[in-house]
Parts: sequence; structure tokens; C-alpha cells
Amino acid sequence: MMRSTRSLKPVAGLLAVLPLTLLWPTARHRIESEMLLHMLVEFPLLFAAGWIARGLLLPAATRRFPRSCNAMAVLDWGGLTSASLVTCVMMFWMIPAALDATLLVPWVAAAKYASWWLAGVMLAGSWRRMAPELLLFFVGNLSWTSATAGMLYMDTTSRLCANYLTNDQSNTGIGLVLLALVLGALALRQMMRLGATHAEPRRITPPAAPAPTKTVR
Repeated sequence: MMRSTRSLKPVAGLLAVLPLTLLWPTARHRIESEMLLHMLVEFPLLFAAGWIARGLLLPAATRRFPRSCNAMAVLDWGGLTSASLVTCVMMFWMIPAALDATLLVPWVAAAKYASWWLAGVMLAGSWRRMAPELLLFFVGNLSWTSATAGMLYMDTTSRLCANYLTNDQSNTGIGLVLLALVLGALALRQMMRLGATHAEPRRITPPAAPAPTKTVR
């Protein structure tokens, strides 16, 4: 088990730094030239890189800065801060004007990279601490947001993004709806687990019988 974990570390490290290829203009232009690749490949790639980076950097950070790590855990009580951050990041970068700005303004593109990477870092350390109800609401909200944006991209005949054509816009809408179905299935699975947990009868242990008292004659 230890050997397999060690062998996976180089792969995880490679995935963590993979978004740095976006600094290469040719790679960035290829991915961001199509709306489908921009939203459904680049965004998840940045998010996954942050998720993996947290697992690689957390042990060293915990040893060197234990108080700071504890303070961060307190600020992210129950994973509520992370859930709110990821929701805001996803909703903001689905706005067509924001997507256009990332192609035209360098600091907006840098903010996009940093926000998606940070969202992955935050959620990787908090989703296990979320209450089942919060996790259900969080995943369901992401599914609804993705489906709404996808149907908007599919049904609108005019160009919402100045840098992408209507065909690319429609294909992206289909991809977002498929993503919503996957997230919806995860939310349904979580709801069924939550219902099964609440349906389990609670075992009530009867109180222990009092010990017999000895009468002294």
C-alpha cells in the first residue's frame, strides 16, 4: 500500500502543475479558442490541480504552520465557506461577459486561474466535514446552475460571447446540461443516503437494572 501511494505521487505532482502549460501561448490559445474546451476542460483542470496540490502541500504546511491551519479550519466551519466560494466561482465564470474578459484582459485571466485553483484547494479539505444536508444543497445548486446556463446557451440564437460563434455556444450548452445531469445524479445519491440514515430505527438501550442491595441484620 505504501509503495502504491509513493508511486502515485509523481503522477499527482504532474497533474498539479499541468495548468502551468496555459502559460505557453500556443496551448492556451488552443484550449481557449473553443468555448467547450474553455469551460469544460480548462475550468475542471484548474480545479483538479488545486485539489491535488492541497494533498501534496498540506502535510508540510501543517507541520510548519499548525496554528494557521487550525485557524483556517475554524474559518471554514463545517465547509460552509468552501461551498460558498466554489458556488460563487462557478456562477461568475459562466457569465458570458466574464468569459470574454479573460481573453482580452490579462489580469482577469490571472484571476480566473487563481480562483478556480483556490476553489479546488478549499473544497478538497472541506467536503468531508460538510453536513449531509449542506453537501446535498451544494451539489444540487451546482447542478441547477449548470443546467440553467446550458439551456441558456442552447436556446439563445444570438451570440452571448463576442469571441465565440453560436455553434460553439450551443455545443457548450449541451456539455453543461450533461454536467448538470452528472451532478444531479450525485445529489440524488446523497439524498438517498440521507434518507436511509434518517429512516434507520434508533436502538434504545434499556437502563441497567439496579444492583440488589444487601440487607444487614
